[in-house]
Parts: sequence; C-alpha cells; structure tokens
Amino acid sequence: MKISDLIALSFHNLMLHKVRSLLTSLGIIFGVGSVIAMLAISEGAKQEALSQIESMGIDKVIVSTKVPPASGKNVTDSSSQSRISFYGLTESDLRHISTMDNVLTVATARNARTPVLRGITRVDVSLFGVTTDFLEESRSTMVEGRWLNSVDGDRNTCVIGAGAKRTLFPISKREIVGETIFVGNHALVIVGILENVKGTIIPGVGSPNNGIFITRSASDALYGNSVMLKESGRTTVEKVDYDTFLVHVADISCIDDTARRISRFMEKAHEEAKDWEVFVPLEILRQREATQNIFTIVMSSIAGISLLVGGIGIMNIMLANVYERKKEIGTRRALGALKSDIILQFLLETVFLTSVGGLAGVGLGVGIALAVTFFAVWPVVFSTSAIVLSLAISAVTGIVFGTYPAWKAAQQNPIDVLRSE
Repeated sequence: MKISDLIALSFHNLMLHKVRSLLTSLGIIFGVGSVIAMLAISEGAKQEALSQIESMGIDKVIVSTKVPPASGKNVTDSSSQSRISFYGLTESDLRHISTMDNVLTVATARNARTPVLRGITRVDVSLFGVTTDFLEESRSTMVEGRWLNSVDGDRNTCVIGAGAKRTLFPISKREIVGETIFVGNHALVIVGILENVKGTIIPGVGSPNNGIFITRSASDALYGNSVMLKESGRTTVEKVDYDTFLVHVADISCIDDTARRISRFMEKAHEEAKDWEVFVPLEILRQREATQNIFTIVMSSIAGISLLVGGIGIMNIMLANVYERKKEIGTRRALGALKSDIILQFLLETVFLTSVGGLAGVGLGVGIALAVTFFAVWPVVFSTSAIVLSLAISAVTGIVFGTYPAWKAAQQNPIDVLRSE
C-alpha cells in the first residue's frame, strides 16, 4: 500500500474511537507535561540561586563578624555589675588583609546596632557605617540622588535602600531626597536612594535594600563602635570594629589561595574565639551549580519514569486493540495486505497518538510552569532543546512500545481469524 493510504487509514481508525484515542494519549500527555514543567521550574530555580550568589561578586572574598559564644568573647573588664567585651573583625585585621598579595581593595561595613524607629515602632532596617567604595563592591546602584563621598565626612548625611524607603515612608512620596529621618538621637538627611536589583544578601550586612548608610567617620562620631546591653541586672558593653570586609581580588584564578591565606591569618589573630567567617562566592557558586545539576537530573529521571509508564499504557491498549480488530486484520490480509502493511499501519497509529500527546504535553507543561510563576512568583526557564527532546522521546516511545502490538497484529492468520468470526 502507498504510505499516504496507510496514513489516511490509520487516522480514520483513530477518529472512529476518539475517546479511546484520547485516553491512550493521556499517559504521554502527562509524561511530557511533567518533563517540561519540572525542567523549566528546576532550571529557573537554578538560575535564580546562582544569580543570587553571583551578584555578591565572584571576584571577592567576604569576611564577616560572627557572634561567638559568651565564653569566647574577649572580656577586658569584669565585675558584678558591668563588663566590656569585644569580638569580631578589627582594625588590625583590616590593615593586614589590605596588604596581602592579590588584594586590590577592601570595602568595609559596620552595623551601628542602633534601633531604627518609625514613630515609636521598631522596624527591620539597620544603620551601617561604610567606606565610599561599598556601593560598587556591593553591586548596588543609585536610583535617586547621589552616593556618599569623602566630602560628607562627619556630616549627618545618609543613603537609604529602596526597601528601607518603603518601610520608613509607607505613604508614597515622589521625592524623599532631602527629607530628614531620626536614628537614635540624631537626625540624618537623605541624599540618595540605592537599590540592589538582585536583592543580594551580604554576610554581616544582609540586603543593602534594607539598610541606611552613612560614612564610617560619621558612624564613629555619632554612634561609636559599641553598644550597651542589659542582661539580668548586669550591663555589658559590646565593641565591634567591623562587621564585613568585602575583599576585592586582582586575579580570580588565585582567589582560593587568597581565601586560604586570609583564613590562616584570622585563625592566628583570633585564637581565643572563632568570631569570624570567610565566604568565597565563586566557591559557593561552583558547589551550588553541582548541586543544582544533580537536582535537575533527579527531576528529569522522575519525569522520565512517568513517560515510561505512559508508554507501557499505550502498549497495553494497543494490544487490546489488536484483539478487538481481528476481523479487520483478517479481512485486509485476505484481500492481499502484506504483514509489513499491517505492522506499518499499527505503528503509524501509535506514533500519531504519542506525537499528538507530546504536543499536548508540551502545552500542558508550559501552562503548569507559567501557573507556578503566576501564583508562587517563582522564575521558570524554558529550554528549546528540552521541548524538542521531549517531542522526540514521545515519538520514539510510540515506535518502541508500538512495535510489539504491531508485530502481534501482523502474525494473525487470516484463515483462522475469519473462521473464528
């Protein structure tokens, strides 16, 4: 028979049993849909996580202060009523790290540990004293006004993050540059608004979007480098010189060695307590990429199993279809149809079902992924290669799982079939 006649005949047979054809394709539809949706969601999660890490800067080593156990704090004065303890990054650490090979600059930040209030309510906004290169090293940009510079010195000027703006000024204002805010007992004039588009979380700082930034000298003059705490009738004054060093390296290929040298120095300089941590965004990026790749493989395997189950379901239904259509097969064989014609006809039917099911599955998978984006605000990334591969696999599934039923149909003896009918 001509191939065009076989195609027309296969399509005609499928249309005679529309419901059965739809039910046969459901396994492939959901299998391909799950593959597309899972890959899009996992790839979106992967890129989002990696971009968060990459936004910290892969050319940096970040050193941050960590609050040690109470027993690990350095106590310089102790009595029944008060004591002074200090921990974390120090001026000596800054001087030494700044002179290391492969270190270009070190941007610093220190939390003033002063409550920020809106009216009488404390809000989740922190005040930091920073160096003038902090804006660039934190990968943030100015959206209004200007950034701090050396001219500001000890002046009561500040830059606030976009998130801090929404918190401190909940009623929309077009222009807040020039407004005054009060932190502690001091008034600060806003000269600019910054935004970190990625919402980067910097160790020791958090998101720059939720911060208020003043110069380091202004922070020392207005708030000092200590905070007074009262616990169980005892007054404790905690002193912290710095909360974060953003160490910009010259050669990324040597960043691991630089991080190791910084860690060795910090271990010797802080023998009494582990009150520091070292983060290498590039190393974290490598580890996360490997983890996400494993996660993608696992998700794809799960989706592939559902596709396999769909293929087995098609084979079962097509086998039942063979026994149901014995009379048709016997009649065609008696009229001169070859075994190859019967095999090709049943294969065409199966491949048609899986191919159409694959197309419908792609639509279903895209719809599920977009629904996740809409309701969960979760980024998804569609891969053209994944879509093409899913369609190819669905067609191959039709060939693989349709071959045996087609061969079984071709083995029917026309005389025995017609006699039984």
